[in-house]
Amino acid sequence: MTKPNSAAGSTSFLVAAIGIYVAYFLHGASVIALAQNMSALAEKFATDSAGIAYLISGIGLGRLVTILFFGALSDKFGRRSMILLGLVLYVLFFLGIPYSPNLTIAFILAFCVGAANSAIDTGGYPAMIECFPKASSSAVILLKAMVSFGQMLYPMCVSFLMVSGLWYGWAFIVPGAILIVLSLFIIKCRFPGTSGSGAAGADVPQMRAKPKMMLEGLVAVVFGVCAFSTFYVVAVWMPRYAAAFGGMTEAESLTTISYYSIGSLVWAMPLNGLIACVASAVLYLYPSPFVCTAGAFLIGFSAAGGILQLGVAVMAEFFPDSKAKVTSVYMMMGGLANFVIPLATGYLSQISIRYVILLDFGLAVLTFLSAIYLFKRYYAVFRIPQNDLRWGERAVANK
Repeated sequence: MTKPNSAAGSTSFLVAAIGIYVAYFLHGASVIALAQNMSALAEKFATDSAGIAYLISGIGLGRLVTILFFGALSDKFGRRSMILLGLVLYVLFFLGIPYSPNLTIAFILAFCVGAANSAIDTGGYPAMIECFPKASSSAVILLKAMVSFGQMLYPMCVSFLMVSGLWYGWAFIVPGAILIVLSLFIIKCRFPGTSGSGAAGADVPQMRAKPKMMLEGLVAVVFGVCAFSTFYVVAVWMPRYAAAFGGMTEAESLTTISYYSIGSLVWAMPLNGLIACVASAVLYLYPSPFVCTAGAFLIGFSAAGGILQLGVAVMAEFFPDSKAKVTSVYMMMGGLANFVIPLATGYLSQISIRYVILLDFGLAVLTFLSAIYLFKRYYAVFRIPQNDLRWGERAVANK
């Protein structure tokens, strides 16, 4: 069997990697699909924005319930199986929502998309790390790039349907059809084994101290919850906030998510947590069309530009023998946030949507502080190889 850490192995798994990237593109659309169609769904189910927030919370509940279980299944049955399971659940969600007879059925489908998120993450992240062991951080950050592309293009499609007076259901039917084709493609792809050992070891950072679950692990959990929540709040509520306080029309407000996604493609570093804090504060104090657009871009730039994915890669380096389990624990915190934050923001929105942005500011502060701590601990635990090409790595690590 070809070793996943060899150069030839990485090349042979490129087709599988492409399929995974396309899956994450559609994953990006699935995360915001309910929020982007909030008005149409609220009318369909005779409810308000708080009711749709309850519906969105089903995504977090599905993720929370399944993430740990799916991590163990990924290590046992392989990455392809979990990715295919996720794609099937996505198909159920996208094709089922337009025809759901009531909010209860829609909530079940939202639960399915949360479970699909878990399946894709516990299969996709470890698969990318195993396909490209010498460039695992870059590989997983590109997953976030594909999510951002999906979140950038999907609002444009929804706005087009809205302006053109077309049925909102096409925003669900088309992704569902693409997912069916992608599932057939993934079945034919070649995937690496689940082993994390091999020849790449000498070329990657080596441990010089044993990481502690109650130290690095606990702070990473705080980081994961806050980082996920920071950009989740913006992805869901920025259009409503921009329409209510920024003086934008509904169609214009939806495009703020596209600017947010463009920002998330640019860069990621611990300092960006500070940028998210400032952007959230300005959004709260001085809402306007320009501030809402620029704020969405800056928060995407700072809080979502691969930070969560870098956290997954770092945790996999801390605990290399259980990559899927570590990924599932880390992502479970995202599922917890995905369940709790919609309920909290739905409650706050009934008071004032401005309080939702204030909550985002507090989460950005916690993200920044925990990122700085993890940054320092990484270089305390690992010895960076002399041939490492990342800018500043040896200068920081070997002082």
